[in-house]
Amino acid sequence: MLSDEDLRADRQPEFTQVDLEMSFSSEEGIIGLIEGMMAELLKNILGVKIALPLPRLEYRDAMDRFGTDRPDTVSAWK
Repeated sequence: MLSDEDLRADRQPEFTQVDLEMSFSSEEGIIGLIEGMMAELLKNILGVKIALPLPRLEYRDAMDRFGTDRPDTVSAWK
């Protein structure tokens, strides 16, 4: 289900959320589903193909390597 929130001053209109209703799913299953959906959107809308699975960074690794849980991996990826 795709949900479109009411417009408010603190929200940008392009933000939506995807609600998944899945029984007995695993973390890997959910991540794989979302990655596949994002890859299809990028391919169909922008013509951009991305390699899956996407790179992942564990919380502890991010903190140890970058000192933050939201590193700029574009310029800081090692």
